[in-house]
Amino acid sequence: MQKLKEFVLYTKKYLSIDDAYAVMANAKAMGINERSMVETAGAAIAENLSRKHRNDRITFVCGPGGKGAIGMAAARHLMDIADVQLAFLGNPDDIHSDSLKFNYRIAESIVDIEVIDSEGIGKLRSMLKKSDDVVDAIIGIGMHGRLGETMSRAIRAINDSNKYVISIDVPSGVNGDTGSKNINAVAPDMLFAIHKMKSFLEKGKSDYSVNILNTGIPTSVELMTGPGDVMLATKPRFINANKYEHGTVAVLGGSSDYRGAPMLSGMAAEHALAALKTGSGYVTVISPEDSLVNEQRPMPELILKTISKKRFSAEDIAEIKSVRHEAMVIGPGIKEDYFDYKGFSELLAYEKSASKWIVADAAALKMLSRYKNLIGSNMVLTPHTGEFKHLCGIDLSKRDLNSKIYTAIDFAKTYGCTLVLKGNDTIITDGTRLKINKAESPTLSTMGTGDVLAGIIASYISINKGSLFESAAAGVYVHTQIGEMLNEEMGLHATAYDVAVSIPRIIKEFDRISY
Repeated sequence: MQKLKEFVLYTKKYLSIDDAYAVMANAKAMGINERSMVETAGAAIAENLSRKHRNDRITFVCGPGGKGAIGMAAARHLMDIADVQLAFLGNPDDIHSDSLKFNYRIAESIVDIEVIDSEGIGKLRSMLKKSDDVVDAIIGIGMHGRLGETMSRAIRAINDSNKYVISIDVPSGVNGDTGSKNINAVAPDMLFAIHKMKSFLEKGKSDYSVNILNTGIPTSVELMTGPGDVMLATKPRFINANKYEHGTVAVLGGSSDYRGAPMLSGMAAEHALAALKTGSGYVTVISPEDSLVNEQRPMPELILKTISKKRFSAEDIAEIKSVRHEAMVIGPGIKEDYFDYKGFSELLAYEKSASKWIVADAAALKMLSRYKNLIGSNMVLTPHTGEFKHLCGIDLSKRDLNSKIYTAIDFAKTYGCTLVLKGNDTIITDGTRLKINKAESPTLSTMGTGDVLAGIIASYISINKGSLFESAAAGVYVHTQIGEMLNEEMGLHATAYDVAVSIPRIIKEFDRISY
């Protein structure tokens, strides 16, 4: 893999709460565990504080989560340099985080930790009175609901102390996305942003300085696909949800020669349903009259609709309008001459006017290569390098990865679409953002697997009500993970059907039910 540092401008400058968790999940998948991330962040904070505050008495006020763990690590690194006091809000016996347990155990062997509960705020005020600086490590992006009494009173004590206050990542009590304040919120003089600034800083001017800390998370964590991308693209399934509320997909494809292709795309959407929050609840396969027979139907849950046998017509638009769908896969298995410009352009115009999203594959890509004016912002195009050559006349088969990336970005930017350029290193881009997905085996280089990928992407689009880039990144990662799993089990002998039916095995770990 070539160096990807030059592509950092195609990652987000500000991270939402969900983005931050996704980055952490991808980092863990790359082998950077939570303890390592906490240690690196703590060391970076300590180094920064040692430059300007080494002669100060610094009080660290730590909460029971990940931010508290970073505060503990920073305090430990500073203990030989500065005069450090350490306060912990809560009961040490209730600590669940491994990284916090680890740092708490080390810190308490070096210095006395003042354990503060709601009755002990007086002790905290006394510590603050003797301090020059206060580090707010109470609660970060993981805040849910109203602050508890101990945290709320501790925040008030910090704000009343008139000391120089440093917050880690997000001021405690502030929502990392909106900037809205809880019952109380720390008012810092300075903020250490972990890895990147959080979204609330984009929304308005802050009254404090912000330092972004390099915490050892490489650029590749944000540029490479990972489980964090699946987290971003999935939604919880409400316990009382009906089949229409979690995404609807239509698959337009098939012919007398390729009867199975649209089924495989439909299967991808349907099998995502088995994993609850990542599957479309209602899937329709729309196919020419001679392309489907009920005996070949792999799943009785799929709804079948037929359109004209030889050529797409105006009457078929009416049939499509009757099909409930938010996203449509167009192209798998359809003959090249099935569409003419008039019918194809009318179909795309209807889908766009009805605010529906399109995943264009196979025959649809060939049509778009002839009529690029039809490419729209509501589309995900999924070509391999051969199909991409037809689309733009550029042969990427001998190009290095960086050259492929720049070409893909330029194409997506020019035509305003989301592009999934398939290959061993699949490139996903909308012209402003970039993801790369690396496959470790050629298991998926077999007939029909691209049809499955198109269905997976359409499923994610339908449940997200858009978010084409995020949905494509998640779909490509899931598809590849299935391939790696099947390679271990079946070697190079897996079929597209094997891929489709294996979807729940990969995505079930992301299931959530909302009550």
